[in-house]
Amino acid sequence: MKDQILDAYKQNIKVYTAYKERVVNLLTDLLSDQEIVIHQISGRIKSLESLSKKIDEKGEKYTCIEDITDIIGIRIITYMESDVNTVSNLIEKEFMIDTQNSIDKRILKTDQFGYRSLHVVTMLNESRSNLKEYKKYKGFKCEIQIRSILQHAWAEIEHDLGYKGEISIPDQYKRTFNRLSALLETADVEFDRLKTELKEYENRVPILIKSKPENVDINAASINSFLKTNDILLEVKKLIENITGVELKPIDNYDPIMKLLRFHELKSIGDLSKMLTMNKDRFLRFAEIFINNRINKGMAPATIAPLLYFLHFLAGKSQDIERAKKHARAFGINNENFAKQYIDFYVESNKA
Repeated sequence: MKDQILDAYKQNIKVYTAYKERVVNLLTDLLSDQEIVIHQISGRIKSLESLSKKIDEKGEKYTCIEDITDIIGIRIITYMESDVNTVSNLIEKEFMIDTQNSIDKRILKTDQFGYRSLHVVTMLNESRSNLKEYKKYKGFKCEIQIRSILQHAWAEIEHDLGYKGEISIPDQYKRTFNRLSALLETADVEFDRLKTELKEYENRVPILIKSKPENVDINAASINSFLKTNDILLEVKKLIENITGVELKPIDNYDPIMKLLRFHELKSIGDLSKMLTMNKDRFLRFAEIFINNRINKGMAPATIAPLLYFLHFLAGKSQDIERAKKHARAFGINNENFAKQYIDFYVESNKA
């Protein structure tokens, strides 16, 4: 029986490999469509040696190649533990699930710690397996392992130590083993909690800015919200898009703008709002001059651009070349011509 299974494996290895690639690409597209961000997705085909060993260990359990559900394996590593369920729900929606051979290894006894992962055995659903490009893979099983990046870290370290599971650990080291496992499990929970609390804060920020802007610290969430709600910055955004003909592009790094805000001693959204209101007319003229002189048509500045131009305006308003140069350096530009332009554009805006 074993020889027949191994022969079938050898005959189908190319098809298994092709199906593995199909599933990886399909899952990548499905996750992208649902805007589910993961750390990594990878696939593997069980080696002949590993398959032979598995058959030996399981005795009479396997009578044919179809009985073995993990010849094709896919691993999805998420950032957060909560994302494991999100990915699992998507897979259950898009694939047929072999519930008998699937297992949730995240469920441990109250006094257990160690390897945690969700293993879902899948097949193509009826509608997809009838498509021309998938028809030859109908009935093929694939095990998809889903786990968080910290759960994956534990699995890799456990493998490197050479002790898979608490039972195989020498008694004198079990306490250390469990303590380390518990620390990673706690970190997983805390990162999820932090993510939830940050999201709740981001949802509250617009209300806080409207009611008590002086109490709202400047950070990525408050800046992002302020850019979407402040009338003056929205006017500059519209001006940029009208002149360039393109929409502003999103960014995920707020460090440069944070450095400039600290340089100009703007510590709260209230400080920033007051400064904008005090300089509205001159700043709008400055922004138009700056965009026409510095931004090429078709070029897409970042969404942070309206606020950035205001800080350039403040540097120009100082009419102090040394301060303007420090401003430029704080933004990572070591070019005196930029500093001079801030002042020149400000002077020109006063003539308009």
